[in-house]
Amino acid sequence: MSHLLLDKKNHIATITFNRPEKRNAYSPEMAVKLTQYLRDCDRDPDVRAVIITGAGDAFCVGLDMNDVKKRGEKPSLSETSDPSGHPTQRVLRTYPFQISKPVICAINGSAGGFGAAYPLTCDIRIAAEDANIAFSFVKWGLIPEMGATWTLPRLIGIEKAAHLMLTGRKITGAEAAEMGLVFRAVPRDQVLNEAVALATEIAEGSSPSAVSLVKQMTWGRMMDEGELYRAIYEDDDAIAWAFTGPDSSEGNAAFLEKRSANWAEVDPDQLPKFGRRNANPFGLG
Repeated sequence: MSHLLLDKKNHIATITFNRPEKRNAYSPEMAVKLTQYLRDCDRDPDVRAVIITGAGDAFCVGLDMNDVKKRGEKPSLSETSDPSGHPTQRVLRTYPFQISKPVICAINGSAGGFGAAYPLTCDIRIAAEDANIAFSFVKWGLIPEMGATWTLPRLIGIEKAAHLMLTGRKITGAEAAEMGLVFRAVPRDQVLNEAVALATEIAEGSSPSAVSLVKQMTWGRMMDEGELYRAIYEDDDAIAWAFTGPDSSEGNAAFLEKRSANWAEVDPDQLPKFGRRNANPFGLG
């Protein structure tokens, strides 16, 4: 069974993460097909809005670490793979903010790691009131991906974003709505219907060309000459570093052994300079 489904009806395309037995953990097949399906929707004149959601009781709980372990590869997110499992470096991915159609993310359940970061690249987010959302990367000794350190502060402010990303704590969909992380939180059984209703309002009541142009202008003016692209690709490099860094193995072991992690001490002089416009932006040292 395909890990990703695409359905088109009434000018609305619905893309569904379809590994409910794995809580929709992100797989190489998903990585490839998600780009393919977004490009397909962008080029299909009959599609006027796109919904991304998950099958079962989860939206997406993040990267499938068991798949990574099975393939014996470092889970660098600068890679995607074709369905046969052969890695391809720097595959040209397509993100929701890049296509001309509005993309609504229906967070129907648990969303962690990639599953929390990816919705930030969509235009509108609707969540189940009781969904668990967590930018839990630091609990694994890892780095947020998908440009989350760029998008999240712009959505909810730097203090709330720092709180979520530095603690990795879980919040509910209702809390996410209160802080502006999602547009609306509704009962779990109404999430998809709410997304469809919103997509229908756009598809039937708004000019497709005007919608496309407004989306392009909105993201383009917020992105400040491609800063989001730079953030996403820099995330890839930072994540690759973190996976070979001092805490990734310990974070994974602590999680599996259900104990507190014994983190390594930090030497600031030995940290890479990701996200800095110069080597010493704060004038320290």
